[in-house]
Amino acid sequence: MKERFRDKTRDQFAEKLTAIGVRAILSNRERPEEKIGNRMMRRSLGIIDIDDGGPITFVNIIKQDGTDKSPPRWWFYLGVPSDKQLPKSRSVNIRTKRKKSFPLFGKIVGVTWKGQDRNHGLAAKLSDDTETDNLAIGVGNIRVQTLHDEFRGWSIEIDRKFTPTREIWGSLQRVAKMSVDSIAYF
Repeated sequence: MKERFRDKTRDQFAEKLTAIGVRAILSNRERPEEKIGNRMMRRSLGIIDIDDGGPITFVNIIKQDGTDKSPPRWWFYLGVPSDKQLPKSRSVNIRTKRKKSFPLFGKIVGVTWKGQDRNHGLAAKLSDDTETDNLAIGVGNIRVQTLHDEFRGWSIEIDRKFTPTREIWGSLQRVAKMSVDSIAYF
């Protein structure tokens, strides 16, 4: 009975990744990575381990249940481990700002990256990349940040459900590689 009402977003996302040729394995629950993005009123649906040789090694899916005034929401956190020491004083937290032809209802005409870059040049590099712009237009708002606690490395956050395609997954791997390569001197 409980299985019928369980949110199957994690299972469906893993199946879609497998369908495009990415080796995705549903992980056991209660891993420390489930805390990434898990804030008040949100819960992790679990981890999907990724084994395709790219920089992204797992996906954590977070859900906020809907209320009578708002629908449910999902966040996808893609984990990119890094063996480089990332001090908190030099942490990065940037996100996309999508420009529309008409506020609220207009078509998206461009994307820029804003936030705390700490002179790493990552925001400028991502803003100048047309493949990254197309990714943000297609999947929604994206946030890239460094993580320092239980998990050391990078997190790429997407703030809504999306269907992964080979192009989208390739672009996400590209963002992950650019993020890791942007901090070369630690």
